[in-house]
Amino acid sequence: MNNEKSIYDSEGVNGSDAVSWSYGVNRSYGVNVSNGVNVSDGVNRSYGVNRSYGVNGSNGVSMSNGVNGSYGVYNCLFIINQRGVADMVFNKQTTQERASLIIQEYREKLNSWTPKYNNAFKLYDANGKEWKNVDASQIQEVDNKTAWEGMPKEAIDYLKSLPEWDAEIFKEITGIDTNEINLSGSEVSVTVNGKTYTAVIK
Repeated sequence: MNNEKSIYDSEGVNGSDAVSWSYGVNRSYGVNVSNGVNVSDGVNRSYGVNRSYGVNGSNGVSMSNGVNGSYGVYNCLFIINQRGVADMVFNKQTTQERASLIIQEYREKLNSWTPKYNNAFKLYDANGKEWKNVDASQIQEVDNKTAWEGMPKEAIDYLKSLPEWDAEIFKEITGIDTNEINLSGSEVSVTVNGKTYTAVIK
């Protein structure tokens, strides 16, 4: 990282105010092209984000997770294209208590995992886990599916169990299609000239 100004306990930040020609990012990780970010993770092209995770192309987001294209958001989980809203889950209005409980359970099932909207952490690992060795010019934005790959299955299963669950909203935010059939570990058999061959799909 270079040309750093007002940097405090932040990692993997590119094109964002505080690290690499950026200002005012505090205790944040995997932040790309973002301003005024505080205690937040996996934030991309967003502004005024506080204690939130997986935020993309949004402004004024607080205490929320998985927010895309929204403004003035508080205590929400996986919402898209919303303005001035609070206590929503998958674009459905709920109570503050329920939204908070769902967000808390979801974060616990993530087990500290967060989406990463750039390749900064891969560069960090490749450079001896020393940020001073990372060339900030090599940090590049990644697409949503890459950012969210590796999301714990337990967290996904929990979200799918919610009555508010919406597979299309989840796919738009994360790039993950939960309707895809996962055949990994399944056995398939084929018979050729009377002989049957069996294999396990990896």
